[in-house]
Amino acid sequence: MFWRSRDILEGPEWANVRALYKSSGYSEEELKKPIIGIVNSFNSICPGHAILKQMTQRVKEGIAAEGGMPVEFGTIGACDGIAMGHNGMKYVLPTREMIANDIEAMVEAHRLDGLVLLGSCDKIIPGMLIGAMRVNLPTVFVNGGPALPGHMVEGNPYGGEYIDHSFIQQSEGALKAGIINQEQFEWIENHAVPTIGSCAMLGTANTMSCLAEAMGIALPDSAAIPAVYSRRLSIAYESGKAVMELLKKGFHIKDIVTKKAIKNAIKVNSAIGGSTNVVLHLLALAYAAEIDLDIFEFGEVSKTIPHLVAMIPAGKYTLLDFYEAGGVSAIMNEIKEKLDLDCLTCTTKTVEENLVKAKNYNPDVIHSLDQPVHNREGIAILKGNLAPDGAVTKPSAIPDNALQFIGPAKIFESEQEALVGIRNHEVKAGDVVVIRNEGPKGGPGMPEMYKAMKLLVGMNLGDKVCVITDGRFSGSNNGCFVGHICPEAADNGPIAYLKNGDIILVDVVNGTIEALNVDFHERMNTDVISPINKEVSGYLYLYRNSVETASKGAIIPTRK
Repeated sequence: MFWRSRDILEGPEWANVRALYKSSGYSEEELKKPIIGIVNSFNSICPGHAILKQMTQRVKEGIAAEGGMPVEFGTIGACDGIAMGHNGMKYVLPTREMIANDIEAMVEAHRLDGLVLLGSCDKIIPGMLIGAMRVNLPTVFVNGGPALPGHMVEGNPYGGEYIDHSFIQQSEGALKAGIINQEQFEWIENHAVPTIGSCAMLGTANTMSCLAEAMGIALPDSAAIPAVYSRRLSIAYESGKAVMELLKKGFHIKDIVTKKAIKNAIKVNSAIGGSTNVVLHLLALAYAAEIDLDIFEFGEVSKTIPHLVAMIPAGKYTLLDFYEAGGVSAIMNEIKEKLDLDCLTCTTKTVEENLVKAKNYNPDVIHSLDQPVHNREGIAILKGNLAPDGAVTKPSAIPDNALQFIGPAKIFESEQEALVGIRNHEVKAGDVVVIRNEGPKGGPGMPEMYKAMKLLVGMNLGDKVCVITDGRFSGSNNGCFVGHICPEAADNGPIAYLKNGDIILVDVVNGTIEALNVDFHERMNTDVISPINKEVSGYLYLYRNSVETASKGAIIPTRK
């Protein structure tokens, strides 16, 4: 069997390459094997990635066991939680393209034959998948696993017995509102995150891990294994073996991540109530795969599946509960009549074959299609005069009484301005909080409005105000919120022409977002909008001048 690394390893003209590998300790025997790159985003900053060093060793052992030569290279992995609410959040979404570029460059520079991707958190997973799509090799993704949740029964706002990292920010709002005292707040800080791993709720990190499995690029039953469980290491070993099987059978990532597979992922996302950020990431992944998918088709596919798993922030359960109930295989089995079951997966089997042994061990956690948590979908795409190119919301995390919200606009020109206003109690029940100039270009980097929403929820205003923005939200947000409003203010979108007091209708039931009795065409012709001065340099300068709109996945174009 021939593989592409032979191009630079065989014959006297490539002795220099063999010598370089030998200088690192590789043997003549190893250099006759396929070279499998392990992309490791380990660092000691991001707790979701702390396990990856141990996992990499097990992946190497799995590759070697099946006759491959493993080589390892690193890429960055930023922690959204640490970057949240300050200037660092501007860099987080842009890291997705940095990671993709790293993978493309390293793989092509060294003519690698296959890939195992190791990551856990929000932008790292899609960045890795996008990079892998560009080079189109046999590929397996394996995540580092979620953290175990904190245990808190009395006063639990989610109604269960577990809490997660995002509850800390919500508790700041409760502290400021006098709902809890300083001692209680400190207890939450010290007990909400008891172990390493990606955050224990269904944020973007765990959502993307689940969707990688749903698309078939990660092994069945791998996404929700807690980071501290021994099974996490054995799945790494099995992933190393799996990539070799793909190589032997000639299957590449584009054979697995097809349009049908992405639509399966959209349906699973709706069923689990996944993060709003996956709209950006799946659109970007489709672009990398040269698959035709737009934001409105995403919304139509999402509508076909109701919300079936009430995980934090849309319910009381965590990834631990989901794992123990059967995880992604169980939810896919519950909705299999709605899925394309003939999709190939990284096991070299189809989805249908993989689901033969799937079982739902807890119907209270994973509901059936005929007994959903909510009849509405997990993610919805809205459209109207305020967002003609679309906007994103999460019906599964919006209280019933706030699904249709109407109120006057309370405008903030940036996230930081909004945080000051909220902490100073400038936002009142009934307001529609508008945070603009935070899109991919305007941010730049499309930062999350996570803190603003969490503060409002902690102040018991989560269902009494609605937050709308051209920025985005965290997967851990709940309450009434709409993000990704397109065109963004920096693209001269209608949101730039809103005024304080304009009446805004957010109708999630009917899929619309409108500024009532506002003629935006007239305002665009008569009103002079002063651009917000956000001077940037370095990578953010390059990003701002290259990035596409959020309705296209906030991609940086890589082809004509």
